[in-house]
Amino acid sequence: MKKILITVLVLLLPVAAFAADIKIGYVDLQKALNESNAGKEAKTDLEDAMKKIQGDIDKKVAEREKLKAELDKQALVLSPEAKREKADQIDKLERETERMINDANVEMQKRQRQKEVAILQGIKGVIDSIGKKENYLIILPADVILYSKGGIELTDRVIDTYNKETAAAPKGKK
Repeated sequence: MKKILITVLVLLLPVAAFAADIKIGYVDLQKALNESNAGKEAKTDLEDAMKKIQGDIDKKVAEREKLKAELDKQALVLSPEAKREKADQIDKLERETERMINDANVEMQKRQRQKEVAILQGIKGVIDSIGKKENYLIILPADVILYSKGGIELTDRVIDTYNKETAAAPKGKK
């Protein structure tokens, strides 16, 4: 639906060009997301959370490896039942480790999406404000533009404005 709307607007631009002075802008949203202070902070937060999770996973792997080493050392002296119990413990730790990894991946993706959505909402607000104040006909995401002769690249302005707005906002309001 979004692409259809953009296509219609782009097709109507030549007609509107005769009617008025047109200002068209574009923003690289991925760059704005990655280079804004909030985006950098979110990336750091996610990396820190991942390091903590990785530490927990590493502990579980070390525990499993220790049990494997014990089983290998004691294989000749353990009864078949004791061997089976150790093997079951190792299997259980492997399943727990796999589950921890899968849960961590899902959780990190969820956190990343939440942070990106919040930042992009703020960025969109800045884009709307610039568009209204400066009378732009349309401001497009850069990734949908195949060619532009006269569009105005607004990414750096959007990043600067967003950084100023989020720096001025109370910490809880970001």
